[in-house]
Amino acid sequence: QLKSRFSTSLGRLSVPANSSRAFHNTTLARGKAGSLWAAFSTIPLDSNVGPALPAETTEPHKSMQEQRISSGDNNILKHPQEQIYQHQIQQWINANPKIAPYKAEEYLAKLWAEQQQLINEWDDQNRAGSSTASSAARPTVLFTTDTVNLVLKAWCQSSNGETGALRAERLLRWMEGLHSNFSEGPLAQWESILPKPDYESYATVVEAWSRAAVFESKRPSESSGLGIKNGKGRVKHVIPESTKLAFECAKRAEELLMSMQGAHEQRMDSSPTYSNELQPDTQVFHSVLRSWANIQGGTKATAIRAMRILDLMQELHHYQSLHSNTEPKLQPNIETYKLLLRAWAHAAHTPEGPDRAEEILRHLLSMSKAGNMGADIMPDDECFHIVMKAHAESVRKRGASVMLIEGEEIIFCSSVERARKVTALLDWMELMALRPNSKIRPTTESYRIALSAWAWSRHVDAPKEAERILFKMIRANEGSRMLSDNEVRVIPETKDFNTVINCCAFARGVGTNAEEWADDEVLEQQLRELEATYVVAEGAFEALLSSPCAQPDSATFRGMMRACVNLLPNNEERDARVVELFQMAYKTPAQRANMNLSSNMRNPPGGGYVDNNILRQLRYALPSPKEYIRVREEYEEFRKKNTASEE
Repeated sequence: QLKSRFSTSLGRLSVPANSSRAFHNTTLARGKAGSLWAAFSTIPLDSNVGPALPAETTEPHKSMQEQRISSGDNNILKHPQEQIYQHQIQQWINANPKIAPYKAEEYLAKLWAEQQQLINEWDDQNRAGSSTASSAARPTVLFTTDTVNLVLKAWCQSSNGETGALRAERLLRWMEGLHSNFSEGPLAQWESILPKPDYESYATVVEAWSRAAVFESKRPSESSGLGIKNGKGRVKHVIPESTKLAFECAKRAEELLMSMQGAHEQRMDSSPTYSNELQPDTQVFHSVLRSWANIQGGTKATAIRAMRILDLMQELHHYQSLHSNTEPKLQPNIETYKLLLRAWAHAAHTPEGPDRAEEILRHLLSMSKAGNMGADIMPDDECFHIVMKAHAESVRKRGASVMLIEGEEIIFCSSVERARKVTALLDWMELMALRPNSKIRPTTESYRIALSAWAWSRHVDAPKEAERILFKMIRANEGSRMLSDNEVRVIPETKDFNTVINCCAFARGVGTNAEEWADDEVLEQQLRELEATYVVAEGAFEALLSSPCAQPDSATFRGMMRACVNLLPNNEERDARVVELFQMAYKTPAQRANMNLSSNMRNPPGGGYVDNNILRQLRYALPSPKEYIRVREEYEEFRKKNTASEE
């Protein structure tokens, strides 16, 4: 009943249609047991790709009487070399995952053809009334469900997208069809020994569709842009065809989950000895959640579908807790909520996505404090990072203030508000880290996300806020180093200092209009603010020079030279500072790690961190070609002397 209600509720939720491939028109073989395998030969196989079959398995049914062994169930016999077949399939998967499923499925088709022949021969003997037929051992079982599951695994890991998932589901439907065909008639006794779908079969196919959803969403599409502007300059969201196809793959994974739940309920009603082997557990539900959460370019619909999956998990967990004496196989945990957070965070075109993710994070914290959940759902650093990245990505992808989605106007949250939310989450992490035995402690990535958010915001307060975060990062590193028994979780790197320097370098003109520069008082005020911004860049540069964790690189000196040009008055003092930075760049020995670049990107020998980008920035910064040539000649003379001394 829970499954039926959930399916009905999902049916009301609209998912973008008009997929480039019609899933509902896909024909899965459900007819006679042998009709499926006629289609296998339609896909050409390259016999030169992948390992060949071992000599002992090229003709596996030769000397069949010597190869038979007893399975322990009356006269049912299993092939003694089934493990060799499985080992061979695993070798194909390891050698070439793209080709492995085609070769494995082709070989499985040959085994099934041999199996049918053995069954028919045994049946003919019984019908002929042979005196020895009744006492003779029944034909050998050439392969079992484990072998078919291995072929399903090959399709799942093939990275063939929708094609691999379709072929995996076709195998699953074939196993289901075997028992419907053999359930009646003289061959009904074979139903118990033929391959039958089990938990691993359904779970593998669900995972195949989940991977297909992520794979298809990453394919390039003609309509992969954020949107198109209408006549009024507003942006109308356009869903790419690859994303639509990914929606259908994720929807198919969800339908298979419902089918697995239905098969479990059917077996539970029909067999008193059934012990819930087919019941979907947390792992299967997570596969479906991953399909909705990791779709590239997801929308509000994908996030809502993920929330509905969580609702079903909670309902089934509650039902199992009340009606089962054993521990429930299904229970939401912290990984479940992480997938839900990613679903909202990856909803790239949903303005409220980051806010909904933050709401879920706060709700998760309140539930963990209440302690009314059986599993540990206390958020960790990763949960905070998912939400912080969602806000930061929204800042980076800022565009029009209004977007049209299905005719409805949606107003974006401003970039500075998003950046402040990231900073608030970082402050919250620092506060929770003060508690004893807390799982939440800021890391290098925590501070780096906040730095990026302010750098992308292009707000007038961005340089100061970035400086504040950088020095908090430095203090956190110094504090952790003072505790010798504590793990150093915050290590500022060169790119973190460069982020602050570049944030200052591009701050010129932010928050002002060109007309305001005509007023002398306003101009003088703006120049003072620009000089103050340069002081911030200079402070980050000095902190980098004295840092025990990082050293300047080419991007550092280039950023400082750009900051001089953009922030300081155009006078001789600025030119002298540019030349001083350039001299510092080529007199600072470059690390060998920075020299492991291509010939086009490698710094000239003996020239420190000077590269083509720094020389280009120097030419732009100096007032005249004569001054540039003079400084350049000094650099070349130093480089030649330095190179000669090194040799």
